[in-house]
Amino acid sequence: MMTIDGMWRVCAAAMVVGMCAVGCSDDPEPDGDTGVQEDAGGDADAGDAGDAGDPGSWACTGEPCVIDDPYLPVPQQEGVDPQGGPAPEDVPGAGQARIWRVGEEGTGFSGIWSHCRQGDYILGNAEVRVCIQGTSTNRYETFTGGKLVDAQRVGQTGEDVLDMVMTMVEFGTASADEVEVVRDGSDGGVAVLRVIGKDVELAHLAGVLGQRFGSRVGLEVITEYRLAPDTAYVEIVTFARSTGARAVSQQLGSWLAYGDRARPWTPGQGFGVGRGAMPWIAGVGEGRSFALVFEESASPLGVASSQDIAWAEMRMFRGEVPREEPAVLRHFFVVGDGTLDSVRAQAAQLRGEEPDWQEVSLSVVDGSGAPVAGVEIYITSGEEAVTVATTDATGQATALLNADASYNAELRDFAGPLTLTHTFEVDGDEVLFEVSEVGAIELEVRDATTDGLLPARARFVGEGADFTLYVEDGTLSSAVPVGTYQLVLTRGSEYDATVLDVEIVAGETAEYSATLVHGVDTDGWISGDFHQHMEPSIDSEVHVRDRVLENVTQGLELVVPTDHEVVTDLSGVIDEMGLGDYVSTFPGLEISPIYSHFNLYPFPYNPDRRGRGSIELAYQDETDGEVYFRRMPEIVEIARQLENPPLVQMNHPRNGSGMFNHVRYDPELGPDAVTHDDFVADVDAVEVINRFDDVCQVLADWSGLLNSGRRVTGLGNSDSHSANGEAGVPRNFLRIDAAPGDIEADEVKATILAQRVTVGSHAFMEFSDGKMPGDEIEAQSGETVSFGVRVQTPDWSQVERMFVIVNGSVVQTIERSAEAGARVDFDETIDLSFEEDSWVVFWIDGPSPTGVVNYGERTLGFTNPVYVKVSGEDTWQAPGPRAMDLAAINTGYCED
Repeated sequence: MMTIDGMWRVCAAAMVVGMCAVGCSDDPEPDGDTGVQEDAGGDADAGDAGDAGDPGSWACTGEPCVIDDPYLPVPQQEGVDPQGGPAPEDVPGAGQARIWRVGEEGTGFSGIWSHCRQGDYILGNAEVRVCIQGTSTNRYETFTGGKLVDAQRVGQTGEDVLDMVMTMVEFGTASADEVEVVRDGSDGGVAVLRVIGKDVELAHLAGVLGQRFGSRVGLEVITEYRLAPDTAYVEIVTFARSTGARAVSQQLGSWLAYGDRARPWTPGQGFGVGRGAMPWIAGVGEGRSFALVFEESASPLGVASSQDIAWAEMRMFRGEVPREEPAVLRHFFVVGDGTLDSVRAQAAQLRGEEPDWQEVSLSVVDGSGAPVAGVEIYITSGEEAVTVATTDATGQATALLNADASYNAELRDFAGPLTLTHTFEVDGDEVLFEVSEVGAIELEVRDATTDGLLPARARFVGEGADFTLYVEDGTLSSAVPVGTYQLVLTRGSEYDATVLDVEIVAGETAEYSATLVHGVDTDGWISGDFHQHMEPSIDSEVHVRDRVLENVTQGLELVVPTDHEVVTDLSGVIDEMGLGDYVSTFPGLEISPIYSHFNLYPFPYNPDRRGRGSIELAYQDETDGEVYFRRMPEIVEIARQLENPPLVQMNHPRNGSGMFNHVRYDPELGPDAVTHDDFVADVDAVEVINRFDDVCQVLADWSGLLNSGRRVTGLGNSDSHSANGEAGVPRNFLRIDAAPGDIEADEVKATILAQRVTVGSHAFMEFSDGKMPGDEIEAQSGETVSFGVRVQTPDWSQVERMFVIVNGSVVQTIERSAEAGARVDFDETIDLSFEEDSWVVFWIDGPSPTGVVNYGERTLGFTNPVYVKVSGEDTWQAPGPRAMDLAAINTGYCED
């Protein structure tokens, strides 16, 4: 076990460095001041520096350890196992702080943002609990652990919302080569956990790029997490020094990955990662709040936040990192009680400030005097954001405000998009906001045939208003702004729309009921979307519950989460929400190097491993510590070797991160002509419809695969990253006769491999004569083969034409007849004859819906192939590479 004494014995000569002034500058160029000064009384002789008894060598001396010099390392407590011990028999009480290793008793944290695992470390006292990971991690963004990943006040309930806090080195971090308990708090003093490592890039960036992101400069980095008794914060002290022949110039600080369920707050600037130097930065989420507090200030680099990534890079030091005396950074992680003011107050105390605040009670009532819950009250003074609070079930909230001062308050997000502005003065301890612009609705939606309650989407369209609410279990009870609305009720592409005229009156509750007609007959088929993102994805903020609700209210029966580089399992969320009768799920993920994206599903979920069991794009070898990268062929090979190999789906192959673009695939030459090392032809499915302006080219690409003899299933997926009603646009219809809540992963896999799938955007297509996609039928050369094809749409969508495609060329175009019904746009018998073994696909096209239900995407769809064998050979013979003609299908929606 390498201790700090053996690694950096020169720490005795370390000078005190808090937040260096250069770290607070907005000037991107170093100004030469390293922020590390010579210690006037220090001795750099390494031979004497490590003695724990030397009063100048350690942050504290004696037992218990009460830190009197926070800028020095903490000495090892005698008799304490550096690996850590089990949880204490009694929870830490007043005057106690402890560290223990998580065992079978569990972590005490819950939710999708809880990353603490068995073997990690809990720091706890009578006020707070935080979790710091051991040397390994389950986060895909980093190679190792040592990060603060979970936090809560003692007695708090609900799910964790924090992502993580970790050391920042340039645009990377520090590894956790060793994690050791320095003091476990059993002596009655401070509890200290130490992480020893070196500078390293972010694993996610390196993996996506397929190369090193920056180069290691040779820093040794040690971070101590210190928890004192009876405090609501963890002190974080980082020591960094150069190990090469010379000092190197670096930016050092702390990453606050606040997570998608928390909004960052910048003092004076309000929500968001602000600009310039700041004394602290907070995160506020449902029932949780936290902050990083700096002794002087820190400046965000602003790179991650500019890309809508929920991380803030807080620079605390910029300049040369010395070789002899380390740079020392000290800041605090504050655990709030769920309110912003709890961290505001703690930040002021830590920084020695004494603001003239008083606690002011805020009450919100409607026009009848009834309390209004869930109102966000955003308070400003002039141009400065002051604080924010949210009313509870009694319509109450509190705020720390200056006495005899005037403020503006915005009341937000409690009734659709309604925001109200009030001006008020603090002349006592209570402020009342009366809201006369709001009423309420009670809505019930049922299936017109079964009369059962039915989840649906309720879109309110009125003057200056357009917002959607979920009718989660067939009922909706919500505050709504006063006004008259056209209420459009929908449930995806299998249901007709119902429209109600509703009126919302101030202080009153309007009651309405409605039915939805299942106008599209999909008996014997289930619908699924195999490409969706949510909060575990670095590029999506959709709450997992909202993603489930969107799928259920869109009438999808199977939702497969495919987050970037991380395996997501929605089964517990669906069970918790009580929606298991409406939708099934199994885990999946998207592997996404910059040059191509592939989905893998069903995929085993392992919450203890990096990416919760994902196949790592970049990894550190355990023996030599080097970083290695996997290309897509290796990823697919690993997937194929799993005990239950997942389906391999090629995503959006013609966009900027598409495989076919990357390898310059020519579909008329076929996959065998591709020589690029990154090319993977061993796929089970390809997204023919994803980006709608690419579908003409991708249809040709898919045709080239089929002509080569690859029986690759064509799919259509939404690739939805937001909760905007686009889940299931397009969707896949699988020939599975199962109840929505009883769909088995193995049957889905077998059905896709057998190509028993049709795809539709606002439409459903099937064979009416008993044929199935994926079928192989025999015929004589020149013999007529009939295909019965039926196309259905809801009453708000329409298909205008059908194309018959044989071996990659359009051989027939059929226009919708004037006699077609409101829901059955085509019910045709199509006769074809063949001179060679062939495959047949039917493609449909119509305009984007623009009525009461409107979408930006067109009405499109297709069947998977039916294979016709006329050669007389034992097996179907692929047509082989050839020129193809698909120009007819481009009716104006594809790029040239």
